[in-house]
Amino acid sequence: MAGTPRIVRHHRGLRDYTFLGCPLTRNRTPWCFRTCVPASDGRGACGRIAAHGILDRIQLAMVKHKAKAA
Repeated sequence: MAGTPRIVRHHRGLRDYTFLGCPLTRNRTPWCFRTCVPASDGRGACGRIAAHGILDRIQLAMVKHKAKAA
């Protein structure tokens, strides 16, 4: 097998968009387990937008109504 070329692989490290997982559960799944408390900017401990910190229009209306009643 002298004629087969040698395969050379270069390791460049991690790409910027590589997701390493949740720092709380150490799980590398692409979805959120909703275990962290979102920061004031709406991001979780992993740095992504926390899905459990997003309020839709109905939830915002409920918050405004409760604030008005109190």
